[in-house]
Amino acid sequence: MPVRSVVLETCLLDPIGAELRGADLGEGLDDALFGELKAALLEHGLVLLRNQTLTDEQQLALGRRFGPLEGEEFMVGREEPSLLVISNVRPDGTVAPAKTGQMRSISINEVWHTDSSFRETPAAVSIFRALEVAPEGGDTLFASLRLGWEELEPARREALHGLRAVHDYGAAYDRAGGRLPDEARALMTPKTHPMLRVHPETEKTGLYVSGHASHVEGMPSDEGRKLLEELVAWCTRPGRVYRHRWQVGDLVLWDNRCMLHRAQGFDEQHRRVMHHVRVAGDGPVVEPSLR
Repeated sequence: MPVRSVVLETCLLDPIGAELRGADLGEGLDDALFGELKAALLEHGLVLLRNQTLTDEQQLALGRRFGPLEGEEFMVGREEPSLLVISNVRPDGTVAPAKTGQMRSISINEVWHTDSSFRETPAAVSIFRALEVAPEGGDTLFASLRLGWEELEPARREALHGLRAVHDYGAAYDRAGGRLPDEARALMTPKTHPMLRVHPETEKTGLYVSGHASHVEGMPSDEGRKLLEELVAWCTRPGRVYRHRWQVGDLVLWDNRCMLHRAQGFDEQHRRVMHHVRVAGDGPVVEPSLR
């Protein structure tokens, strides 16, 4: 691939994240440009590039630059298991009603979460591309788990050391009014992760909490659930959330090791098609040492 002399322009989003301008990744991605992209992602946790022309194959190739991809083992019948199509459009081109299984499976994303916390090794990076967007609604909201940790009072930080949350995707589906197929439920058994984590690349500490976590290990169920909800609410309080209003051609990358996100619902009469690629994590969640 020829060397590109592109220097990306970085424009900070409000209140977190950054928009990168000056390159269409569909035209090529050399090592220098990828290095800028990855550095921005590690610094900001979320990066946006507009007016991108990537194909599915290029989106998958971009993900592989970060590392091995997750395969959606519980999503059968797809030609490319690492490309997750999030859509309300059925194979015949019609729009799926809100109460169908297809749409209920999407609604679980409307709570604050990090991707693949149901895995022993949760996802590292998510890459989301907008192909069709609703004229209103369907936004995605983002919040920083790293900032949430940094803004906690010292005594509250100390009290969280050693706590572990149980991430139960099946229970999260139940709370959302859906039901995982038995085959998927068998693959997505509850996993326990520390509620604090050290980012494996930046070495910065952040919270690791999610709306997909059902309870805190060793704590009464109601008490643990309340703690999880309080910490998620802290990270997502007013003034700490970036709301992304999608446009066709948008490419958004976020770092699941330090970010929360959630989808906003939208009118079921409108079409929405998004393609999602997730980069696998490279190890279990590691808790910081108590200092």
